[in-house]
This record gives sequence, C-alpha cells and structure tokens, in this order.
Amino acid sequence: MRVNEELFMKRVFTQVLLCVLLSFCSFSVAGTPSGPSMVIPEKSFNFQEVEEGKVVEHVFRVLNRGDEPLEIKDVNPG
Repeated sequence: MRVNEELFMKRVFTQVLLCVLLSFCSFSVAGTPSGPSMVIPEKSFNFQEVEEGKVVEHVFRVLNRGDEPLEIKDVNPG
C-alpha cells in the first residue's frame, strides 16, 4: 500500500505543478496587447439633403488608444 500512496502523491504533485506552470504561461501570453489601437467614436455622419454644388465637410475624430504611434497611410472617402 505504501508504494501506491507515494505514486499517487507524485502524480498529484506533478499535476498541480503542471497546472501552475500552464497558468503562468497563459498570463504572459494573454497580457495587454501592444502597438497602435485606432478608435473612431463616430463611425458615420449623415449630411441629410445637400444643395447641388454646395461644399460640405465634417471632422471625424481618430484616437489612438495603443502604446505606439498610429500611422494612417491611406484614407478612402465613401
């Protein structure tokens, strides 16, 4: 019986140690993402009816919630 108890305890200890190590690995991988993170609070704007030939404009705020500079290289108006 003594050998079975020791074997059981070794298995339990190994499984607990494995669980602890895996939890540390998941915390390091699932940390906060780095890099730029673009946030546009207002996704669209409706000008309603516009007279032909009239110039209209609207400013959209673009925020960077990341920890690195955000580079906007191309914009395509819709």
